[in-house]
Amino acid sequence: MLRSVLKVVSPLLMLPAMAVGAYPDAVQVLVDEGLKVEATFEAPGGLKGFVGRRNGHPVSLYLMPDGEHVVIGKMVDGFGQDLSASHIRNWLPKPDLTGAWQKLENAAWVSEGPRDAERIVYVFSDPNCGYCVAFREKAQPFLERGIELRHIMVGIIQPSSLAKAASVLGADNPVEQLEFHDSQFPRDWLASEENVPEELREQVQSNNRLMESLSIAATPSVIYKDPAGKMHKIVGLPDDSALAEAVFRYPE
Repeated sequence: MLRSVLKVVSPLLMLPAMAVGAYPDAVQVLVDEGLKVEATFEAPGGLKGFVGRRNGHPVSLYLMPDGEHVVIGKMVDGFGQDLSASHIRNWLPKPDLTGAWQKLENAAWVSEGPRDAERIVYVFSDPNCGYCVAFREKAQPFLERGIELRHIMVGIIQPSSLAKAASVLGADNPVEQLEFHDSQFPRDWLASEENVPEELREQVQSNNRLMESLSIAATPSVIYKDPAGKMHKIVGLPDDSALAEAVFRYPE
């Protein structure tokens, strides 16, 4: 007989009924805290399943049969299969990238490579992100082939991220300032955001909001168009194959 169990990655969270809204109270309280529910379904064990996103991260949760408590975490069956991953894959809608390219063009970014390049690649980058440093190093040979790489500077990883990102966007030579932060990593170059000019602060925060609106929760994250003009994204550091064969292979 197939056994199904609930295995929770984080501590088991049982929420009593609290808020009044469109969802059962135990779910609504999470919605009030920033969870965006995007689909509901019938889950194993007589549970009601919900999938959504919080701060760009996919989330699965399961309402108990009493309708008053919800479990957040990973559901696995008796064979150890991750059912929650399947639920997210099958039920969570793919982000709508319609119009996203124009939003990327209007964002605050730093350009590397030729300005007249036929191919443009965007990357969300945080100055405190070590994987962003690795990505930039991987990208350099492709820039020499005529690719323009646009770094959309965000501040999400550490308290100093916003000030560092603002310093790059506001620099006379943004690429040089980006290289400075790359050379400092992983040492924590402390910078307070208290003295960041309001215009630069808003540029970074706007980039943060854009990143979240595209359901991107990690840096670096790459967005590009294929030869047919269809948009794609890679969340996290792409491997060499993805860089060479998917992102930067055009133009030859």
